[in-house]
Amino acid sequence: MKHYSGRMIGMAALALFAAIPALAEEPGLKERVESRLAKSKLLSEGAITVGIDDDAVVLDGAVTTLAARQEAEKAARKEAKVIENRLRVVPEERTDAELEKDVRSAILRTPYYGVFDSVEMGVENGVVTLAGSVYRPNRKSDIEAAVARVKGVRDIESRITVQSLSFFDDQLRRQIYARVYGNLTFVQYSNRANPPIRIVVDRGRVTLTGWVQNNVDKALIENVARGTLAFDVVNHLHVDGETPEDTKPTTLEGPAIAI
Repeated sequence: MKHYSGRMIGMAALALFAAIPALAEEPGLKERVESRLAKSKLLSEGAITVGIDDDAVVLDGAVTTLAARQEAEKAARKEAKVIENRLRVVPEERTDAELEKDVRSAILRTPYYGVFDSVEMGVENGVVTLAGSVYRPNRKSDIEAAVARVKGVRDIESRITVQSLSFFDDQLRRQIYARVYGNLTFVQYSNRANPPIRIVVDRGRVTLTGWVQNNVDKALIENVARGTLAFDVVNHLHVDGETPEDTKPTTLEGPAIAI
């Protein structure tokens, strides 16, 4: 019996020693982060190196888009709480005019960007500044993510605000929308993929943005909004053919494009 027990103890010891190399081969933090980046196909977006500084993951190198920089950090956070993101965005060289066109298109293609949202943008040396107001919080993050994916964008400064939620504001939205887009006087603005007249409502105050064909329509639409229980109405509509700077102030430094 003692001989048998000795054999059992010996076998258990061998099994324990055999398990030690397997534990040693467990991937470290650096390898796990690199695996995450590879699975996300981010390594093809540029030259990304992963380092470890105490318990922090350090991402270094360069990527071609701002979105890739953000996604790399997001992937690394699945393995570590502390991330030091030193990745530089080195995009392809593009003019600000080219970026303005693509950024505008990216915003308009954002899901659910509609008549109750109004965003302005400006581009200077590859840095995009966003301003304006959106109806729901997810639209703000969706717009920022869409702009980050535009090739050539170096950075984003977002000043987009989210409108407050209230039953009264929703009533104002429905009333003004029906009286503008359901009115035969303004039929020329209806049935467009991108509504030309934007209706922003926040805490009972209405701001009209976008464009109209003439000054008469601009005044009539303002009167429609003032015919509701809105606390205040600000008319930032501009007439087609005029530049936005001619008709409304902007929160952006330099020229801004209303979308």
